[in-house]
Amino acid sequence: MLTGEEVAKHSSTESLWMVINGQVYDLTKFAPEHPGGMKILLKYAGKDATEEYDPIHPPGTIEEALAPEFHLGPVDLATVEKVVVAEAKAPTTDAPVSLGACLNIADIEAAAEALLKPKAFAYYASAADDERTKNWNHDSFAAVRFRPRVLRDVTQADLSTTMLGQPTSMPIFVAPAAMGRLAHPEGEKCLARIAGEAGIPYIVSANSSVSFNDIAALNDPKNPQTLFYQLYVNKDRSKTEAQLRRVVAAGYKAICVTVDAPVAGKRERDERSKMDAESAADDSMRDAVKSTAGPDKPQAPPQGIAQNLGSSPSAPAAAASLASAMFSYVDPQLNWDDIAWIRKVTDDKLPIIVKGIQCAEDAALCVKYGVKGIYLSNHGGRQLEGAPSSIEALLEIRRYEPQVFDHCEVYLDGGIKRGTDVLKALALGATAVGVGRPFMYSLTFGDDGVRKVATILRDELAQNMRLLGATKIKELVPEMVNARVLEENVVEEEVYGKKAARKAGGLWSRLWGAKL
Repeated sequence: MLTGEEVAKHSSTESLWMVINGQVYDLTKFAPEHPGGMKILLKYAGKDATEEYDPIHPPGTIEEALAPEFHLGPVDLATVEKVVVAEAKAPTTDAPVSLGACLNIADIEAAAEALLKPKAFAYYASAADDERTKNWNHDSFAAVRFRPRVLRDVTQADLSTTMLGQPTSMPIFVAPAAMGRLAHPEGEKCLARIAGEAGIPYIVSANSSVSFNDIAALNDPKNPQTLFYQLYVNKDRSKTEAQLRRVVAAGYKAICVTVDAPVAGKRERDERSKMDAESAADDSMRDAVKSTAGPDKPQAPPQGIAQNLGSSPSAPAAAASLASAMFSYVDPQLNWDDIAWIRKVTDDKLPIIVKGIQCAEDAALCVKYGVKGIYLSNHGGRQLEGAPSSIEALLEIRRYEPQVFDHCEVYLDGGIKRGTDVLKALALGATAVGVGRPFMYSLTFGDDGVRKVATILRDELAQNMRLLGATKIKELVPEMVNARVLEENVVEEEVYGKKAARKAGGLWSRLWGAKL
């Protein structure tokens, strides 16, 4: 068995060992290609990195990523130095810090900010650039007004509906979001358990910190739940093919292809937090640079470190962020023809949802390429600053390509904080609404927190649907809302297409005539 003293000797770019879950790994050859950069590895070189590694990676990930010869064996943990990970900041006196004190989703977010470690909250909360699109997502719902009907029997409200033929107890689903174990040791298992208990679908993130197989294993045959799988297509297509076959075998009911992240957005809050967390590695980085320079050589960064120091003009600006690391494998060449390829790989057994649609033209193209679910999303404002809110994209489809609703289910996410937000989306034609950040924040309190979010949304939906004058989802119609303020943001007719083409059915008619 190795000792901590022996491991500590290997803490430079020339020899970089690390302890994870009581096992020692030689990362020297792997380090220059690490998606998160060399700097974070040097911070933990010669030390125990388990506390940092575990919340981000599903169990068994390192064994899959590294060749067997990189595994050096067990270590006596009593002799190994651990790196202290930043503790959560002290709660502010005015923030609700117990679940019982949380009356709504905004309270749960405030509690998460007070209780989570800074890096965890920054990852969940971060959005692109100045975060204006993130804020506009919610503000857009506030701009829509209700037109309630009265003198109707609203004694009971039935919230049940379906998504791609799968039953759901209410028109919401858990949107794909990653890194659940940053907030709770059980991470996405909490989401899966409570989604099953609540009877709502869960789209499992491709970057989940719990493996999709472990999540599927939680499914109770006596009370089966609906699990969809989020897919980012890998640059190595063979890896995606293998993953899709495993997903089909695991019992997932649909593939949700995310298309709005060919590269990572510039999430500065996440980047700043990552920089703060890595500040302790600065000395290690300088020592590493020196160790590669002989007495007659300039002290320049070795290959693989230069980009992370920012000395390369081609280095990505967001190299330090979790987002950059996660999206480093995504294939930017993905195109519409690949929808057929995904269908072929799965033997056409699972319906396909395309997530990240932000305009009416692409919604129409989804129908052309056989997509069953159109998922309107700007990635929670985390990708392109200035992108339209999902409710605006929904209005654009209604204006220019209304036929889409006859051929596809339409979902959306982004900025959902109230049951009334869900009702507005449904009245304008959405089939169901995804909820992401609120569920991630709720993981601060584990299963109970996730259950609380589901309960809050269910209660708000039932109460406000009755106040609106509806008792069933199908009774929510466009006449119950006034979205005129947002209609001003829908692209002008002259931009969308020629007048004659619009009269004949917009892009729909130009693509297929009147056949569909």
